[in-house]
Amino acid sequence: MPTLRQKQDSRRTLRLILAAALAVRLLLALFTDGYAYDMSCFVAWGDKLAAQGPAAFYSEGYFADYPPGYLPVLGLVGLVRKALHIAYESPWTYFLLALMPSLCDCAAVALIWKIGGRFMGQGRGRIALTLFAAFCPLTLFDTGVWKQIDGAFALPLLLCFWLLEERRYLPAALLYGVALAIKPQALLSGPVLAVCFLAGVADAIRDKEGVGRAVGRVFGGVGLALAPVLAAGLPFFGWKNLIPSLLAKYLDTTSSYPYATINAFNWFAALGGNWQDLGQGPLSFLSWKTLGICNIVIITVLLVILAVRSWRAGRFSPLLLAAFYTVGIFTFSHCMHERYLVLGVLLVLLSAARWNDIRLYGAGFGLSLTGFLNLATVYSLVGSDDEWLFSATSREVTILVGFAETAAFLLLAFTAWAICCQGGISPLQKSAGEGACPPISRPCTPAPSQPAWTRREKLALLVLTAATAAISFACLGSMTAPQNPLDATGTVQTVTVTPREDSAELWVYPGISDGGSLRIYDEAGNLLYQKELNYGTPFSWTKTTFQAGAGQTLTAVVENAQVFELALRNSDGALIAVTGGDALFDEPDAVPDTISQLNSMYFDEIYHGRTGYEMLHRMTVYETTHPPLGKDFIMLGIAIFGMTGFGWRFSGTLFGVLLVPLMWCFVRRLTRKPWAGALAGALLAVDFMRFSQSRIATIDIYATFFILLGAYCMVWYCQSVLVNGVNGSLLPMALGGVAFGLGCASKWTGIYAGGGLAVLYLGVLYARWRQNKPGFQKEFRTAALGGVLFYIVVPFLIYFASYLPYWWRDPSFGLSDWWNCQTYMYWYHSSLEATHPFESRWYTWLLDLRPVWYYLNSGLPAGTKASIAGFYNPVLCLAGLACILLLFWRQVSCRGARTGAGVLILYAAQLLPWMMVTRCTFLYHYFPSSMFALAAIVLVLAQGKDEVRAKRIGLVLLAAALVFFVWFYPALSGLPVPDAWANSTQILSSYGFY
Repeated sequence: MPTLRQKQDSRRTLRLILAAALAVRLLLALFTDGYAYDMSCFVAWGDKLAAQGPAAFYSEGYFADYPPGYLPVLGLVGLVRKALHIAYESPWTYFLLALMPSLCDCAAVALIWKIGGRFMGQGRGRIALTLFAAFCPLTLFDTGVWKQIDGAFALPLLLCFWLLEERRYLPAALLYGVALAIKPQALLSGPVLAVCFLAGVADAIRDKEGVGRAVGRVFGGVGLALAPVLAAGLPFFGWKNLIPSLLAKYLDTTSSYPYATINAFNWFAALGGNWQDLGQGPLSFLSWKTLGICNIVIITVLLVILAVRSWRAGRFSPLLLAAFYTVGIFTFSHCMHERYLVLGVLLVLLSAARWNDIRLYGAGFGLSLTGFLNLATVYSLVGSDDEWLFSATSREVTILVGFAETAAFLLLAFTAWAICCQGGISPLQKSAGEGACPPISRPCTPAPSQPAWTRREKLALLVLTAATAAISFACLGSMTAPQNPLDATGTVQTVTVTPREDSAELWVYPGISDGGSLRIYDEAGNLLYQKELNYGTPFSWTKTTFQAGAGQTLTAVVENAQVFELALRNSDGALIAVTGGDALFDEPDAVPDTISQLNSMYFDEIYHGRTGYEMLHRMTVYETTHPPLGKDFIMLGIAIFGMTGFGWRFSGTLFGVLLVPLMWCFVRRLTRKPWAGALAGALLAVDFMRFSQSRIATIDIYATFFILLGAYCMVWYCQSVLVNGVNGSLLPMALGGVAFGLGCASKWTGIYAGGGLAVLYLGVLYARWRQNKPGFQKEFRTAALGGVLFYIVVPFLIYFASYLPYWWRDPSFGLSDWWNCQTYMYWYHSSLEATHPFESRWYTWLLDLRPVWYYLNSGLPAGTKASIAGFYNPVLCLAGLACILLLFWRQVSCRGARTGAGVLILYAAQLLPWMMVTRCTFLYHYFPSSMFALAAIVLVLAQGKDEVRAKRIGLVLLAAALVFFVWFYPALSGLPVPDAWANSTQILSSYGFY
């Protein structure tokens, strides 16, 4: 029996969990838009009910596909909105809609806590399960973001089946009726209710007492189940039309979507059935409807078998049977919606608490993640061109998540069979000798010291870095380009030129222009050529057919633009010598033989590379939607190597090379194993995104580098604090703040890292307090002061200093101008509504489904292709995702280590903010997160008990990643290759980069 102190601690823990769970849901409700279609219905229904009353609600022709059970709550919301004058799209409307489901979610969490306390004891397993239920991704999203009422619908059913566990049949039937009055989906669990009541009759027959009462209880249960439905419908339909109207409403609602699956990522979706008509089917002789009916029969038969076997064995569990049947119907039946899984997940988690079984918890864990991805996909695409999930990328997400959901159900089914029929239980919490890792809150024993660097390791690091540099800098860009422009910015300049041969082609290399033009006239004043020069044309060669006779004087007119060079070629492709031409024809040696990415800008280089040139030459800066530090680095490369392809890409490539030794050092320090660091560095060297993203003059590489550097310093700081105390860890504290500031000044995504760094900073301070070392108050003051100084003041000064090139250009640039830059950046990113053919949502990044097509060389001979795309090495991407999920599972199941928690925090800090971003996003936004996914791979291997085996797996993984790197190298570098090679890289239908 728990002591009074334990009971008090238990209640305090539960209150904290519930308060946090409620706060998170309501904050999400305030700061996110709900699912548009449901929000419009809920608000309109509530307003109509409040204004006209229930009797006039279901008027003819009015769309309202919900039964009456929950409508009074919506009506109350309508009354509150009217009384407080709350607008339809106000965040407080969303708050009110989410309030009742949020409270019901918390009640479900409390129920799990109660059941866990009874069957799991007071250990960490109970806390872990309750915490996961409180912050379950599926219910958080469903209630807080989508703002559906599934929490209110699920709660009475959870209580119903828990009461059936207690053999309290009639109250359970009444609660079932409450759920049925709210949503007709309660009918999906009706067979379980029937089985439970029949089991009660079987109990009476076996015990030879109370058989008549048990039979009467069945009929009483039917009446009690119908009572809430009838009571809820009475004010809406009246006595006369009550039963016919209710029957019509439930029948219409259940038959309103005749499709194989309605955005439910289940087995049918995995087979390609999403939004497919029920008359169609996966096979010519088998329709989706027929397959669904057959599956329902099979699942129901299995339910009966499980019920009978478990009843005979004395392990009859309504909760487990309801979890099995509800999730089974969602997985294998037709006409399923994406949110029908919410009830099933909560039932699985309740069953895990009831049976203290880690397999049930694992099934609930997997189902909650697949359900979360399902809802997030549908939610993020509403109102878009891909709303029905028909694009190649959405189909791949649907299929992959559908298979994953099916696998999670199979785990649930096998576990239910093992428990019901064999009595096999796998306890959730490991005992103290089985490798369970203490939480960060426990007193920390001194960690082993960092292994010394050997000469051999230093040489290996140097060789790997040199090899990475050789591959990265090879064919990076031309080191020559025209440097002397004809600058007609803000004016018009005219140049005459006379070709000495007949011309066939004109090559143009523009510079900076914000809306200018180039026109060429013949001697008679006829316009021979015109090109608009704008933000998309700088520092990129173009060519066009241009017929001009030898000796003819041509007049080139440049208006409000820079043009660095023109070139005329004859029919053989040779350069033509000219007379005159001034600055337009003064650098013929810098004209390339062919046009490619080596001598021309592509993708966002036209913004960031151009801005580096403008900053160097103290011109007005065009790109101001990101902080300037990354462009400062681009500027340095241009200053050293000139405005050439190599020059504007040099700095980014250098940082991309330096990422490799940095990753080596990060993982080495994290694991304290030199071989793990070497493996991490080698894996990153063959990663696609590191290679392609560092060879393009954009700013993501700088932010990613400093984010990883900041993470390295934070790990160093945390390890040092636990050994040397806060006062002995000032160096990593200071360096971490500098790295954080440099990341923020490179791109605002660096700010995201601050959340993860703050959690680790405060977490290790708490761990230090738990060590009970003397003088902690002094250490706390140092940590507080250092946190403010090094993670607020210093980063701000670095961020502010990154704007020095603005001041160099214009000494009048002051604080108000600086602040205007910040507000403009926020406005731009928060209001951006642009679309892009290669944009992608965050959940597709996890599986590397939608590469960003950067460049296509269209001037190659037939049979040859050249292209550049930004994506991840599929081997590393999938392995990284698997290891992130494994680390996450270890944490939520009390089997995780602090290092794994740290990697997860750093990973989540970079990914979670993107889940809330509604603007156009791209795969390269996952770049910082991918650093920690790669670290997770090596960390999982390093935590293995068999180091030899771990090293072998690491080498196999490295070999596979290297094979993919060689295979896809042309698509990363722009190397021209035969069509067959190029086409072989299109391994997914969404890989459209050739």
